Amino acid sequence: MKDNKNNNEIKENQAISKELEYRKVQGLVGEQSFSIVLPKTYAVNLGIQKGNFVKVFQDDKKIIIEKA
Repeated sequence: MKDNKNNNEIKENQAISKELEYRKVQGLVGEQSFSIVLPKTYAVNLGIQKGNFVKVFQDDKKIIIEKA
């Protein structure tokens, strides 16, 4: 029963995450990094949790983030 509830929650989040969202770059971290806060629904949909690694790469004018 719990798995079914989680699956329904993920499906609801996926519908929400398709909407366009604007985020402000939070600031400089160290000498060579910026931080950006992702919408929680994106992280939940990808299964990203605190401490997880992600792959980040650039495709033309897009930044793509994938769970590692």
